[in-house]
Parts: sequence; C-alpha cells; structure tokens
Amino acid sequence: MRRASLSRRVALFTTLGLAAVWAGAVVLMAAVLWSEQDELFDQQLVETAHALLPLVSHMEMQGIAVEVPQPAVPMDEALLYRLVARDGRVLRQSELAGRAVLPAAADLFPGRVASAPGYRLYATPFNAAGQALQIAAPLAERREAFREGMTGFLLPMVALLPLTWLIVGWVSRRSLAPLRELGAEIAARDGSRLDMIDAGDWPEDLMQIASVVNGFIARLAQALEAERAFATNAAHELRTPVAIALAQTQQMRENATTPAQIARLDALERALQRMRRLVARLLQLARADAGIGDSTQAHDLAALTRLVVAERAPSEAARLAAELPPAPVMARIDPDAFAIVLSNLIDNALQHSPPGSPVRLRLRQGAVLEVANEGRAVAAADLAGLTRRFARHRGDGFGLGLHICQQIVSAAGGRLEIISPAPASQEGFVARVTLTPPVRDH
Repeated sequence: MRRASLSRRVALFTTLGLAAVWAGAVVLMAAVLWSEQDELFDQQLVETAHALLPLVSHMEMQGIAVEVPQPAVPMDEALLYRLVARDGRVLRQSELAGRAVLPAAADLFPGRVASAPGYRLYATPFNAAGQALQIAAPLAERREAFREGMTGFLLPMVALLPLTWLIVGWVSRRSLAPLRELGAEIAARDGSRLDMIDAGDWPEDLMQIASVVNGFIARLAQALEAERAFATNAAHELRTPVAIALAQTQQMRENATTPAQIARLDALERALQRMRRLVARLLQLARADAGIGDSTQAHDLAALTRLVVAERAPSEAARLAAELPPAPVMARIDPDAFAIVLSNLIDNALQHSPPGSPVRLRLRQGAVLEVANEGRAVAAADLAGLTRRFARHRGDGFGLGLHICQQIVSAAGGRLEIISPAPASQEGFVARVTLTPPVRDH
C-alpha cells in the first residue's frame, strides 16, 4: 500500500480542519439565521397586524362587506386574519382563515406572538371599539425563506472545499519542496558518494537537519575510509604469504607419494587458490571504491578485450566465444578498470554456468559489452540485489564481482544491466555494460 506524502497529509488534515471549522460555522450561522429571521418575521407580523386593525375595524363598524383584498396565493402561503370582540366572538375574518385550523380566538393573549401547528400568530390589544385583530402567518414561508438563504450560502461554501484542497495542496507542496530536496540529497549518498549536503537557502529547521546528517556522513566516511584502508593493507600483506604458501604446496604436491598426502595437498591448494582470488577481489574493491574507471581519454575496447581473453587460462579460453567487431570500439574508461570489469564478468559467467558450456562475449559499436552464459534463470526478485556488496546467489563466490563491476562502470559514467533469463530464452544470464562513447568533433 502506497503511503501518502507529507505534503498530501498536510493538505488533507488542513482541509479537514478547515472543513470542521466550516461545518461549525455553518451550524452556528444556521442557528443565528433562523433566530434573526424568526425575529424579523415576527416583527413584520406585528407591524402588519397593527396596520390592518384600523382598516378592518373601520370596515366592520361601517358594515362594509368587502374583504381586505389579498393576492391569490396557496393556502400554505396566505396571510390569515380575523377581527374579534372582547367576548371572543369573531366579527370578521379572511376567506382562507375559515379553512385553517387555528386556536380559538379567546385563547390568544393580546400583544403576544404565539405558535400553532403550521402557523405563527399575533393578537393586537383591543382598540377603543373593543376590537382586536388576530393575524396568522404560515411557517412554510419562513422555512422556504430559510432554505433559500442557507442554499445561497452553502453552495459557494461547498464549492470552496475542493478549491481549498487544491490551494492548500499547492501551498504545502511549495512549502515542503526543500524537504523533498533534502530527502533526494540524502538518498543520493552511498558508499561511493559521501560529500557534504549543501543546505543552501533552506529554512533553518532543515539546515539543522542537514547539519546533523552531514555529521553522520563525516563519521561514516571516516569509518569507511578506515575499513577500506584496513582491507587494502590486509590484502597487500596477505598477497605475498599466500603466493609463497601456494608455491610451497604445489612443490609438496609434486613430491607427495601417497594418495592421502596428495588429497590433503590438493584440498590445501584449492583453499589457497580461493584465498588468492579473495585477496585479488579485495584489492579490486579498494580501487573501485576509490573511483577508478573515469578517464578523460577514449580507449579501444576491442583491443583491450582481446588482451583480457588472451590472458585467460587455456581451459577457460576454450569456453569463451568472443564476437568482436573488426573496427575499434572507443569509450571513455580507464583501461585497467575495463580489464577488471571484463575479467569479473567472465569469472562470474564461468562460475555459474554448467561445466563445459560456452560463455558468449559480444562487443558492438556504441560501447556495449555483453557477457552471457547458460544455466538456470535468476528470479526477478533476486536480480536487483546481485550488485550489492557480498550478495551471493549461487555457488561459492565472494559476492564482490558484480559489485566491483557496478562501482567501476558507474564511476565511468556507464550503466550495468543484469538480465535473466536471456532474451528469447527461458534460462541463462546476461550482463550488459553500456559505456560512454567519445564525443565526435563536427
């Protein structure tokens, strides 16, 4: 499951926080709007009642039968009124008031606003003629006005939420860009690159983090330098004793007379040969970690390849099937470094291929070198780890060959690709090195 980035989390939680504040503000605004709207409608109800009372009372006293004119509106929107006497008798009422279910006239207190199912009512005090006007306004109109007001408020506010998400996301990404740069700088450091991180114009907090990381890098570089120095010195010190012990063992093997002596000396010689290869690998590793590989001059890879193949033992050379172009293949790489890379790739192919099977070596224009061997395919999950230091897949190798190749090729500005199974096959292994051709002058 992919984890959300820090900028995305900031945008999400900021937007959620704003949404919570927005929701609280909406609830508060709805309560205030309803209260203020109710107060306004009640005030209009009172003013309307007091304005109509003289007119309706005059019509009643003059015996005018015409009703106060009202526009044709639905029942749930009509304003209802009735003129009542002190004894509770209804003297006059609007046409629709007779259809509505209203409280008894005597139950309404003069000068007060009251509520009834579906209506808000007000009764005026009695005038000099002993008459009062009771007026009822439907609540449906108030609710409709409230809904329209809230809808007009909510629609733009709801539209602001995604806009807020986009704006906060953009701001957080811009604000956290130095943090991503710091992460990229840290990720770029490895055993071959331990230079200090330049904090530049980053915020103070990130500069402090960069300073701490630089301290770790300095201590790591010191530890790695001590480790490399120890490995290099140990390899140099071991090379001569191992060579002497191997020569003595071979001489003793020639003078041995019994099968038991011969077997023990053969086992000892194999152990010493393995130690000699390990010493050679450690010396190569020290050179690879030192950055060997880069070259300001171009060299002919075809000629170098012929030299490396010619130096192989006859039994190994017989298994090599080299395909070299007749024309020079130029690339910018140190000759010794290329020889180390090619030798390690050949050793790796010979070691992990079936006994007696051929190892195909192909060099083509564009500075592309391929070394292929037969054998079981390597699982895709294991391929990426083969170039790690001391990573061994099968066999009794040291887990350094491909790592050394990766270090040297990277220092030379090239690329090492590990492919398994081989193209157009179900098995096999291919190591492909792509180096940098020289720049041609036009």
